[in-house]
Amino acid sequence: MRLRIDTSGTRFIVTRAAEPRLNFETGSPKIDTATGLPQYSVQVLALDDTGGEVLNVTVAGDPNVAVTQPVSVSSLVAIPWAQGDRSGVAFRADAITGATTGAPSGEQGSRTQK
Repeated sequence: MRLRIDTSGTRFIVTRAAEPRLNFETGSPKIDTATGLPQYSVQVLALDDTGGEVLNVTVAGDPNVAVTQPVSVSSLVAIPWAQGDRSGVAFRADAITGATTGAPSGEQGSRTQK
C-alpha cells in the first residue's frame, strides 16, 4: 500500500547528499523497475508549521542536489513495511529537484532533463 502525502505548505532542505541504494546481498546498485535507472536515497528535512522531520527519500536517478539546498519533492508517498519483528515506513518520490526561487514548496519546481 502506498500512501500519498500532501506536501503543500512543506519546505524541504537536503541534509545529506544523494547516495546510491545498494543490494544488501550483492552490493550492486538497486535498479528502479519502472525506469531502469539506479535508485538513490536523499535525506531531507521536511519543515512545516508544526516543526520538522528528517526523511530518507528514494528516487530513480541521481537528483544532483547538494547539502543545505532547498528542494521540491514531487509525488511523495509513504510505504509501510514489516519484516519479521521489524517495521517502519519507507518514502519514495517521483523526483527531487532544486527549488525554484520564490516558488512554494512541495509539488512545485521543474524536472531537469538529461
